[in-house]
Amino acid sequence: MMNRRERKKEETKSRIIHCALELFRAKGFPETSMEEIAENADISKGTLYNYFENKESILSAYVQSAIMDFGEEMEAQLKEHRGIAAQLRLLLDFRHDFFGKDPELTAIYLSFRMQTLFNIPSANPFNHPHRSGLEKVILNMIAEAQKNGEVRKDIPTLVLARNFQLITVNYFISCQFVQEPAELEQLREQLIEVLLSGAKA
Repeated sequence: MMNRRERKKEETKSRIIHCALELFRAKGFPETSMEEIAENADISKGTLYNYFENKESILSAYVQSAIMDFGEEMEAQLKEHRGIAAQLRLLLDFRHDFFGKDPELTAIYLSFRMQTLFNIPSANPFNHPHRSGLEKVILNMIAEAQKNGEVRKDIPTLVLARNFQLITVNYFISCQFVQEPAELEQLREQLIEVLLSGAKA
């Protein structure tokens, strides 16, 4: 249980994220300044920088928090879906629905993630401080599939999980140009097929 000081810090952090998201959506991400975020959150600029180094880190914290809220529900749904293909399908649909709501902010978030990914060259990207929160779920899902014989065991779990993460980015980008539900479904199935079976003829 958090003490009073810890609760106050969490409340301030949540208020910053909430105010920043309102500004991002109302004015646009590039047009919003850290000064405006501090003013809307009713804190000093110095206090804001004690919590976040820039706008991108605020956006990243929002994504982490939002996805973590779905964490337990997602894990429960994955257990109801038998087979790795069905579970991958569920995760792709979730990411499409979640990130598709704010494509502009998602593009900025993904760009930020790619930049910060290489700031710690030796680090495991699945333990990166700006991870979205689904990485552990993906790792566990693929490890279970390897255990059940659905997925090859000679390829490290981490390698397969990273490939799936790249597929989710591919899917998000492709979805910006494909709107027909039938085409989206076909694209999703093709990406899953490539991950599980490869592209070999």
